[in-house]
Amino acid sequence: MPVPATVVRTLAKGINLSHWLSQHSLDEPHLQSYIGERDFALIARLGFTHVRLPIDTALLQSPDGGLREQGFTHVDRALEWARTYRLGVVIDLHPVPAPRIARDATAYAYFEKLWVAIAQRYARRPQNVVYELLNEPVETDAQRWRETSIKLVNAIRTVDKRHTIIMCGHNWSGPDDLPAVRPIDDDNIVYTFHFYLPHEFTHQGATWGSAHWRPMRNVPYPLNKENVQPLLAALPENSASALRRLAEEGVDLNWIEKRMAPVVEYQKQYRVPLYCGEFGVYRAFSPPDSRTRWLADVVKTLQKYRIGWAMWDYKGGFALLQTDKPEPVADAAVVKALGLG
Repeated sequence: MPVPATVVRTLAKGINLSHWLSQHSLDEPHLQSYIGERDFALIARLGFTHVRLPIDTALLQSPDGGLREQGFTHVDRALEWARTYRLGVVIDLHPVPAPRIARDATAYAYFEKLWVAIAQRYARRPQNVVYELLNEPVETDAQRWRETSIKLVNAIRTVDKRHTIIMCGHNWSGPDDLPAVRPIDDDNIVYTFHFYLPHEFTHQGATWGSAHWRPMRNVPYPLNKENVQPLLAALPENSASALRRLAEEGVDLNWIEKRMAPVVEYQKQYRVPLYCGEFGVYRAFSPPDSRTRWLADVVKTLQKYRIGWAMWDYKGGFALLQTDKPEPVADAAVVKALGLG
């Protein structure tokens, strides 16, 4: 069965509900309060068609592989809120770091067991519930990752033949990663990638990842030799060199389209649907106008090639929200950049 047209429409415009069921301590007060029904209502009102729901495997499974019923109840509640507001849901298994399931037989066995349990539990849900196998795997062998993905898909298909599955490339899910992994023999698969290029802009000031991003502040977009010049003197040489190289290239809408070309060619070659499950700009140190210009250009490129998307994120460091107290309020400039509202 090919990917239903209704699923393609569902995946058109989404937002990531990060730091709720993943990337946090998973204590019960946080799980009960961080995201609520009012957030789903706002997301639907803004015009999004789905939420991507990152879920830490630890919420649903103990270290010995046992299942945690209490954790599943939080996913159940999210699915019910989504149904109330006519939103699709991408169930995204999102442990950090990703388990090495292509190299560790025990890790794979636990992971397969969990996916079978998820598929059994939600097999009768509407088709706008979609399964994403694993967020940003870190595997060196593309073929081994493909074989592992096939095993997972086949395991899911033993209990659920209806729902669409999202599959990614083998190493962090960048746009240069997916082309190394050929599509598999299951028509009801969407292929995903993430787009954060250039990181020197989207992750400026971030305290994780490459050290040369950390001292960067007020990096503009578009980026060129003229507007980068005032920033260079205050930066350590490795950071300054990275910005100089980008400025020589000229980072703009055409640059974004070129960097997305590998997945666009993959889409054309194999005639498969694509989904950009993450893209965004860290808010703390990026110029607001530059941030919205970059978001608008990425969305423009994705829509040009009919690629569904989910911005990162709703309420974290890359947030759509301007404030969440006492009520969630979206940043109007970001909403406009995404073509919503």
